[in-house]
Amino acid sequence: MRLIPDDPFPEIGAPLTTDVSADGSWIAVSCHAAGRNGMERVVIYRTSDLALWDQIVLEQGVEWLGFHPVVPVLAVGTEDGDEFALRGGLHLYEPETRRRTDVAVAGAGVPVLCWRDARRLEVTFAEPVIDFEDPGRVTWTRAVAEHDDWHGVTADVLAAQISWPQVPVKADGSSIRGPRIEQPERYLADLAAERGRAWTRRPGTSALEVLSDGRMLVSALTGALLECWSPHGTLLWSVPAPDDAFQRSGCRLYVTPDEESVWLPVLQGDSGNRRTLLRRFALADGTELDEQRYDFPVAIAARTDGVWVARDSRELFPGPRWPPYDSVVLTPSGRRLATLPLGESGTSYDFRVRRSPHLLFLYGVGAADVRTELLEKWVVRAGPEGIERLFPFSWDDSLGPYLRGGPAVYVDDAAGPGIIHTCTAHDATHLVRRAYPGGAVIWAHRFEAQVTGVDVHGGLVHAVTGAGSCELLTLRAVEGTVVRRGTLTLGGHVYTPTCLSAAPDGELVIGTVEGRLITTGNRAGRSDASCGAYAPS
Repeated sequence: MRLIPDDPFPEIGAPLTTDVSADGSWIAVSCHAAGRNGMERVVIYRTSDLALWDQIVLEQGVEWLGFHPVVPVLAVGTEDGDEFALRGGLHLYEPETRRRTDVAVAGAGVPVLCWRDARRLEVTFAEPVIDFEDPGRVTWTRAVAEHDDWHGVTADVLAAQISWPQVPVKADGSSIRGPRIEQPERYLADLAAERGRAWTRRPGTSALEVLSDGRMLVSALTGALLECWSPHGTLLWSVPAPDDAFQRSGCRLYVTPDEESVWLPVLQGDSGNRRTLLRRFALADGTELDEQRYDFPVAIAARTDGVWVARDSRELFPGPRWPPYDSVVLTPSGRRLATLPLGESGTSYDFRVRRSPHLLFLYGVGAADVRTELLEKWVVRAGPEGIERLFPFSWDDSLGPYLRGGPAVYVDDAAGPGIIHTCTAHDATHLVRRAYPGGAVIWAHRFEAQVTGVDVHGGLVHAVTGAGSCELLTLRAVEGTVVRRGTLTLGGHVYTPTCLSAAPDGELVIGTVEGRLITTGNRAGRSDASCGAYAPS
């Protein structure tokens, strides 16, 4: 497996808070990318070679971190909850020995720590004031822990020191100061530049397509609107982020069959009244070729001959109070062919079917007063004759009424034509093969974590799961037997997959929360021969 781009600090995605030890040997970074178990992380790097040293996994959100002013001991304050209940923790970490000390704090968060000097660590607590008329207020208290030597401090001793006495203090969010490094992104970029390398913050990958020549198209919610990477891991071109703060990528890509251009929805406006600017770019160099405007947020569905649909996704908050717009059927060049009344939709109607010769959607059936997400979902086929119901999305009453769609892929093999799709119910996500067009279940697998990407190549189905397991799974498409299964691990870090695309040669490219691409073949980039977790099971 290989990592693209090959730059420092690939594990962190977007840094939130950063500090460096007094002796300059260690860097601590708290980050958005939550890792395999979905929990918060603080990542520790060596400054000598910028290599990953360790990761501190925490149950609550990181509010503050900072190194001791003399010795390499890191203090971390955490907090989780709401205006009526908070909990937190105080954590010490010694990078030289990887020793950590954890003290849980019940009923209060730990939003601020301050090393007063080499002996004293000041701990500030925030406890919510239970007031239903005026929620959100907190009371602040403070305690001080003192040690001549902060190496090897035990949890029971530290807990006793910070539990009593706690002195009431006046504080608010504006008075909270972080560690010495106030601009973590600039600091990390400068640190990499000093060693002749480049680093920039990378948002999580949301959409990914691999072209027939191996180039990779990438889109994310923030940052560059669209990127094109070479098969060897070189950035060929990128489309910058929109200047308008109320514009962002719709994270759906439609590549025309001739692979000359790509359409990308750019969502405009606020969450309650979102519209779409559909933009078309040349795949040779990213030049913009065309644009179309729609009065609704667009979700894209396509079939292999190039006909595609801009559907009213209804992905608004609060939900729209007006009827759905008709969806628009288009040619690869953007010429309108027809409109389709695809009815209600929403985030639970996501049904991105790769490699399909048909236009397939989830369609809600039920009374007008039933909530959109609770309508009975059917898989339907759209064509010149209109909308044809094929089969109910649910195949088992025990799944419950609220089902969510997700990534899918069309197959046609020894078992006949079929759709391999994901379905998220109240307690699990399922990967299911259904006969086409009848919907009979051929095989099914159940996962505790969400399946975030599915594709097929050479009779094998490949799927990735998100936070909670972070696995890459390969099954035989005909009978559903598992061929390989393992965590997505490189360089000691378990990456969190967000999407997947199979190249024509069978190589897989996986997008991640950390903003990196992982390839399973011999493309250039950082490699790690220790990915033995992805091995025959």
